[in-house]
Amino acid sequence: MPSEDIPHAALLLAEDREADMAVLDRLRRDGVDLRDRLDDQRAGLAALDGDLRDEAPRWAYYPWHGTAVRILGPAGFDRLRLDRNRNKITADEQTRLRSATVGVVGLSVGYAVAYTLALEGACGALRLADFDALELSNMNRLPVSVMDLGVNKAVIAARRIAELDPYLPVEVWTDGVAPDSVAAFCRQLDVVVDECDSLDVKLQIRTEAARHRLPVVMHTSDRGLLDVERFDLEGDRLPFHGLLGDIGPETLRTLSTRDKVPYVLRLLDAEEISVRMAASMLEVGESLETWPQLGADVGLGGATVSATVRAIVLGRPVASGRCRVDLDRHLDELEAPDATVDEREDAASPDTTASDGSLPDDTPPEDPVAAVVDAAIRAPSGGNAQPWSIVVEPDRLTFALAPEPEPVLMDLHRRGSLVALGAALHNARVAAANHGILGPDTVIDHPGEPDAGVPLVHLEWGTDTDPELAAYHAGMLARATNRSPGEPHTVTDDELEAMHAAARLAGGRIGVVTGSDDIAVLAELLAESDRVRYLDRRLRAEMVGELRWPGDSDLDSGIEIDSLGLDTAEAAMLDVVLRDDALDRLGEWGLGRGLGKMMRDRVLGSAGLVAVFTEGRSPADYIRAGAVVESVWIAAQEIGLAVQPVSPVFLYADTRSDLERLCPDHADDLDALRQDLAAVLNLPEDGGIALLLRFGMVSGEAVHSRRRTDRVRHVSDADGLIPARA
Repeated sequence: MPSEDIPHAALLLAEDREADMAVLDRLRRDGVDLRDRLDDQRAGLAALDGDLRDEAPRWAYYPWHGTAVRILGPAGFDRLRLDRNRNKITADEQTRLRSATVGVVGLSVGYAVAYTLALEGACGALRLADFDALELSNMNRLPVSVMDLGVNKAVIAARRIAELDPYLPVEVWTDGVAPDSVAAFCRQLDVVVDECDSLDVKLQIRTEAARHRLPVVMHTSDRGLLDVERFDLEGDRLPFHGLLGDIGPETLRTLSTRDKVPYVLRLLDAEEISVRMAASMLEVGESLETWPQLGADVGLGGATVSATVRAIVLGRPVASGRCRVDLDRHLDELEAPDATVDEREDAASPDTTASDGSLPDDTPPEDPVAAVVDAAIRAPSGGNAQPWSIVVEPDRLTFALAPEPEPVLMDLHRRGSLVALGAALHNARVAAANHGILGPDTVIDHPGEPDAGVPLVHLEWGTDTDPELAAYHAGMLARATNRSPGEPHTVTDDELEAMHAAARLAGGRIGVVTGSDDIAVLAELLAESDRVRYLDRRLRAEMVGELRWPGDSDLDSGIEIDSLGLDTAEAAMLDVVLRDDALDRLGEWGLGRGLGKMMRDRVLGSAGLVAVFTEGRSPADYIRAGAVVESVWIAAQEIGLAVQPVSPVFLYADTRSDLERLCPDHADDLDALRQDLAAVLNLPEDGGIALLLRFGMVSGEAVHSRRRTDRVRHVSDADGLIPARA
């Protein structure tokens, strides 16, 4: 039965209770050692949860030490002490674990189990039973001190747990568990851990556990043998998995130690016992007083049983059965990890060697028409998809959208593709002006979402030039995305005017954000958008599908890893960041803020952001705005600024229906972000945003993306291809 005679729990004294403070004053007068490190605890808690700062502190008095320690109140103490459990154990799981009461019989392996459960906060109360007092020969496997010699093992365990967590209720049974008390011990438990030595008591525990519908967990300190018996799920199952048949505890109790040997060996499985244990058993009563146990084996038992209890309480599908966590066997089977460098990492950098092994040639063709087409296909596009179809005719170029095998979710109403088409048109006009063959262009406005292959833009061949356009020719050829981290830079009036002038040249309008407060708002907004993109399986699959590693065979489209501007740590984390199981789990937890870290850091490190506005929301409006995007991008890069598109996933969504189509699980979040973006950018009601660009000073070099060779045709030769350039 529970023992209250020997002190094993801390006396808790609340600072907001006058009677408790009177007790503390008396302890102080009696010479009790008072230790106060509350400020450190409060500082740690403040970083986690400001709501608990007003909770009254406590003093935990340990009579066996003659010491009282000032600590946080129970809620704050739990929050701070268990913070490093997250997200191995979620907050909801921690709450469920705190509702469980676990009984432990036998405090050798049981000591390790009880202490580990307390460490993790994996229970809300403990009931410990052991009749034995600590002897020196126990100290090869129990983390105790010589000052504990002669003290009951259950009391020692309770004291160590009280020193760890003075708020955790621990009930101590110093008489152990006997046939006449096992029923009371099992009452109101959620799990029973059996680590006692008596075979008949073990059987009695299981009989009562079956009656109370309690799971039983046991660890045997040889080859890590773990047994789980789910009497809570199978009340009629035989004890010990049926290995002892239907023998009852009364019968076992009458057997001599020698007569119990066959039953013990059935439980242990004589053929599975380690060689050292088997040999030692033959020496028990001769050169050995009892069977050997190692501290490491006991510690392993504490870990495996605690993990099992945690899984059972949290409702994981833990079945009845047994397994061995055999470290010695694993040590015998050690293998060197595969140190072979992934061929994707080992392949030559794509900005040095093209996918066919030839060096990329950035020199435009000499032929004027070929040079214009080369300029067009250099245009930027979402995911470097190059969604255009360009037909070279004797009197003009015709631009249309290329057919795609599957619609891209983010490319709602194909607006991202239309923006890319407009950028291609602008590049073609710049090259045509430079070569003196510029003619008029026509943007054909189709109602609704345009179909692939339907002509959208005509650029006539002519004999004109345009000095303003031609002046951007070299910059157009050099334009590239630079995703490197930014360096401090204050935007000058000349830089702002250069970007606005480039927008006017293309017949459009931009908004520029340079204030630190607004940049910070946009950084959080875009980071949250990235978080949603990672967490949504469909959006994530599209994002991953865009990536190209060195050595991939299709480097003529997609975004090359080398162009992401990743530092060493970011590159190393890619394999973790792109794990579906890890991202799905973050989604279940409602977490994932770190997924937006790179975007947040890049935007915060920018000198500013440029929003390119559309006049309306028709396909033609987005094509024209695409030309503005390219014009501003080229101009910014020509004055020494690095540019990167940072558009959110919802950029082309007009309605709630669009958001549901894009990401149904996060439609509410995206709707709120969309409204926040419109507010920061002062977006007109009848207009849209073609693209959002960040700009600034960076030290990293831009990497030019390669271009597809199958999107340009001559009408006179349907199979003829204009050679692509990097």
